[in-house]
Amino acid sequence: MDDSDYLRLLTHQAEQANAFLSNARKWERERWVCQRLLQALNVHHRLEDFSAAGQEPPDVLFREANFEVFFVLDEGRRLNDEWRAELERRRSAFSLSQLVRREIKPRRIPLGELQQRLAPTLRKKAHNYTERGLDLGELDLVAFVSLKRAVADFNSHFPPPTEYLRQGWRSLSMVGPTFARVLLAHPDAPDFLRANLGRTLLFDIGISL
Repeated sequence: MDDSDYLRLLTHQAEQANAFLSNARKWERERWVCQRLLQALNVHHRLEDFSAAGQEPPDVLFREANFEVFFVLDEGRRLNDEWRAELERRRSAFSLSQLVRREIKPRRIPLGELQQRLAPTLRKKAHNYTERGLDLGELDLVAFVSLKRAVADFNSHFPPPTEYLRQGWRSLSMVGPTFARVLLAHPDAPDFLRANLGRTLLFDIGISL
């Protein structure tokens, strides 16, 4: 593969990423996050095992799980804008050297700080859903964490998810490019979540957005 072939491949990948991030494929993205969690937990699944709820929340139904998915990004980042700009950058490049750029080294953060990154979205969801009269105790939250400016220090420890427990979710899991963890799971949560409560699972190959 020469440079021009590789440049076309990179452009095609950016086109696929933009399509995946479109509004039309929202549910597919949410299902993909759930699949990443299930793969980490070694739970067998097929595409036909997933379905959409008649009314959100939840986003994705899988067996007895009512998954509600949300994304956690660096402050100010918007995946759609980011990938649109990247697609234009790759389309306008005439050589691979034009795509080279210096990235700022990500800051290493303790797992407690990583867990705290979920707080703003969870507080907002808890408030909004309670206002709507929804039962938080029926929802299994899944956060997909995609950070560029920070990287988790897995030599540190996750603190107890006290604030999130008080909010009343049935379960809460976190998935990243290279890890997954079930942060909380009440007795009525799906068995496969309760069986993995408190375990941090690391992937050999990371996949991100």
